[in-house]
Amino acid sequence: MNGSEILTEAHGLVNGPRQDTYSHPFDDYYKVKELFHIMTGHELTVKDAVTFMICVKLARMSTNAQQNRWHRDSVVDAAGYLACLSMVHEHIQDQIAATVSRLRDEHDS
Repeated sequence: MNGSEILTEAHGLVNGPRQDTYSHPFDDYYKVKELFHIMTGHELTVKDAVTFMICVKLARMSTNAQQNRWHRDSVVDAAGYLACLSMVHEHIQDQIAATVSRLRDEHDS
């Protein structure tokens, strides 16, 4: 095994049945950040909510490393959350571009 199978597995998790179950990561983590705000009073961005999950996986990997253990699932999940972060970023950029385009169209008409 050369390590790329972790990325392949993460890709399958992010783009496969989980996305059908939970929707696009932006929509899913928008709900997470809203719930976090209700529970704590702290305002996160959607990117912050996904980044928090990356931190959870990194913390678990650190604990395992301190105990000389390898937890493959945490590595796969971390890669998946990084992919989700990228998807959220692209979604936000697409929303911004669509808004700018709509405003230009409104201005031109």
